[in-house]
Amino acid sequence: MKRITLFVISLLLFSTAGAFAQKFENESELYPKTVPISHIYNNTKGFRIDYIRQNYTLGTFWAPIEWFRGAASTGAISYGNSAAYPYVTFYYKDGEVDHFRLYLIENPAHETWGFLDPNVDYSGEFPAVDSKPEISF
Repeated sequence: MKRITLFVISLLLFSTAGAFAQKFENESELYPKTVPISHIYNNTKGFRIDYIRQNYTLGTFWAPIEWFRGAASTGAISYGNSAAYPYVTFYYKDGEVDHFRLYLIENPAHETWGFLDPNVDYSGEFPAVDSKPEISF
């Protein structure tokens, strides 16, 4: 009797483990990572985004304006006035940034907005258009 009970229990354990190991059909391949934005600076060539890392230090990434153009763009912007704004969500696929979305306050006079000096050439700061943002958390 003990052998039968042990056999039934082990059969149940092994059969349920296989069911949970399967990948679900609607499971996403993307992993989102959201961080708050301290400041965002606007320029004709793009944006400089200062974000807050996990250790409460500032990180910066530059986003060329071309990243926000087209249907399959690297970046997207959503404007709003929620208390959570501004923040950025990076979507990772296979360990690399696939795309990102900026959630920005609609009013450009808000304290989180800033403008880069139009007389300074920031071309060297912006990454190549065909690259992806490099972020450190």
